[in-house]
Amino acid sequence: IELLVVIAILGVLMGLLGPKVFDLLSGSKGTKTQAIFRSWVTQIYQYKEHYKYYPPFLLEGEEGEPMLLSNEENHDFFLAALKGRKWDVNAQTWTSLDGDLLDQNRKAREFHSFSEDEFGDDGYLADAWGGKHIRVLVDHDGDGLIELSSKAVDEIKEALTSDYESDEIEEASEKFKVIRDKVGIYVLEDPSGDSDSGNVFSWDIKKYFNQ
Repeated sequence: IELLVVIAILGVLMGLLGPKVFDLLSGSKGTKTQAIFRSWVTQIYQYKEHYKYYPPFLLEGEEGEPMLLSNEENHDFFLAALKGRKWDVNAQTWTSLDGDLLDQNRKAREFHSFSEDEFGDDGYLADAWGGKHIRVLVDHDGDGLIELSSKAVDEIKEALTSDYESDEIEEASEKFKVIRDKVGIYVLEDPSGDSDSGNVFSWDIKKYFNQ
């Protein structure tokens, strides 16, 4: 009987503490992911300072339309630009740049030393949850701002429904549709459930919900 009582008490405690523990773990992963993203932003700025332009692949397409690092070519270009080396996913080793990768970092200079924490189990860059749908944007026209495409805004609005009320999101979207930074990196909660990723932004998007 005493054992049953103990089990019952533990069950109640887990019911009470479980969600809080999950929130703490989720928050920790979000903080870790944001720190990594902000580190990448800093290194992209250093790249720009050195070469006087952003990595060429980030300037393809329209400003405000994010480059997805889950795309294998973008992934390789991103690593080449910041590491100055080619990443062999299968062997999980670095080799010398060649071919189109050299166009992203012609001096093969290292701006960022990637650690194991920045990769998922499969050898690809990932957030702290293991999600690979990382988005990168840069300021194309040099005005110090990035105006998100309508598609990007809609994706962010949909993802934020787990954090805010719809009317709050709609009001804030008029402000967060323009990123007041020259570089932005973010990952979104996946509505399909394919990834456990949370909503994490290299810039402070929360300030638009506290006004």
